[in-house]
Amino acid sequence: MPKTLEISKQAEAPVDKLLFGIAASLTAVLVIVMIVFDKSMSVVLQKIFDFTTNQIGWTYIWTAALVTAVILWLSFGKYKGVKFGGPDAVKEFKTFSWLAMFFCSGIGTSLLVWASKEWAYYYVSPPFGIAARSIEAGELASAYPLFHWGFIGWAIYAIMAFPIGYAYWNKGYNSMRFSTSCIGVIGEKKAKGPLGKFIDFLLIFGLLGANATSLGSGTPMLAEACSRLIGITRTPLVDLFVVLIWTGLFTTSVTLGLKKGIKVLSDINIYLVIALCSFVFFLGPSMFMINNFTNSIGVLGREFFKMTFYTDAIGKSMFPQWWTVFYWAWYFAYAPYMGIFIARVSKGRTFREVGLGVLVFGTLGCALFFAILGNNALYNEMTGTFPFIETLEKQGDAAAILGSLMVLPFKQILLVVLVFIGFIYSATTIDSSAYCMALTSSKDVKGEAEPKWWNRMFWALMLGGVAVVVMKIGGLTALKTASLVVAFPIMIFICVALVSFKRWLDQDKPHLLVPSEKIDK
Repeated sequence: MPKTLEISKQAEAPVDKLLFGIAASLTAVLVIVMIVFDKSMSVVLQKIFDFTTNQIGWTYIWTAALVTAVILWLSFGKYKGVKFGGPDAVKEFKTFSWLAMFFCSGIGTSLLVWASKEWAYYYVSPPFGIAARSIEAGELASAYPLFHWGFIGWAIYAIMAFPIGYAYWNKGYNSMRFSTSCIGVIGEKKAKGPLGKFIDFLLIFGLLGANATSLGSGTPMLAEACSRLIGITRTPLVDLFVVLIWTGLFTTSVTLGLKKGIKVLSDINIYLVIALCSFVFFLGPSMFMINNFTNSIGVLGREFFKMTFYTDAIGKSMFPQWWTVFYWAWYFAYAPYMGIFIARVSKGRTFREVGLGVLVFGTLGCALFFAILGNNALYNEMTGTFPFIETLEKQGDAAAILGSLMVLPFKQILLVVLVFIGFIYSATTIDSSAYCMALTSSKDVKGEAEPKWWNRMFWALMLGGVAVVVMKIGGLTALKTASLVVAFPIMIFICVALVSFKRWLDQDKPHLLVPSEKIDK
């Protein structure tokens, strides 16, 4: 039988000073070292990353397939009716806000960027030995982004919500940490000791690098949009101004907390996304978007298993290593954070609700962006309306993405909506990340208590500062690579957490299956 979880009325959870001090200090030191020794660190880490993706990339592929199977088992198997918090637990958030929060926390401005341009890379350098810029290349170029941002990616995002959420809401452990989810295997003593601190530091550092990479790719597009909106040339000062605005937004949001800050921004963001997609759809090549998206679904269905297990060991094109393995590693770096956040907002929801909710809504949400923004850019390229690929190669992705949208009517209105979405997307992603980093560095988090406000603010500012470094130091390849290398040990401990979770389910099986059977009847 699980421990009884008492709902605490405390407003803020105390900080784990040891973990906070270690994580904050090591993160600061590592970032400084990467700035000072940027070139040498980049070479070393790039070699490590090449080995990770080229030689053991298959481990990411198999583990990604495994966690997808586990999510489906939890959603349809005998434990599908188990609730986070017990059979009498009440949902803390309405479904709309719940969906909005986990979607916006996992997908930031990087989706706006990649939804518009990802097809172009596959079109000029397609997989499976297909000729570049051919009809087949165009079809795969439209389908592959749906694969990379689809079920498997969201399964990786969702997987840690189950062991972390079950440990917190059902087993009664007063910490929502990556290490806590491993207690069933490593024991509570080790989870609170050096091994546990190491596991939690992996989460913080991996998340720091992954988020900085996302913001580093999304901020230039947002700065370009702001420049065009107010009619000025984009300069480093404009980039800095953009960073300062969204830093103020997410710092304020994360300080206000989950319900007053993150929830409100996420709700607003979803409405703005619907407005943007509707705008581009109705003013753009609507019929082409529908027809090509429909065709892409067919191509994806036909090639799904080939895409899933594609390593090209004989052809050695490196396509799966550069793209699929990269994406899976990136998602694994995010997985513990997403698990904490999804678990935190999913009290009162069943395993089936969480599993299918994240997989289905996350996949459909991303597909909407690619179906509209991606197909709009592809249509412009193929009809000669706008030279997307040429602009991408010569002027960069920001100019290409904005250029493909500026051929539409009412472009000034579109720019306003895009700027608002860009700022709020950045804010919701970062404040969710900072919130989870603060949860990780807190102790005795009982019930619905939140981390201390200054703990949340510290990590928000740290994330913003690293994003500035990403843009000013040539993209800070070292930090990006390091975050992906960290994804490998994170992936190993995810497997440990799943074994721990299975042991807990087996121990609690007589208690858990009673409400599940009643629901089935």
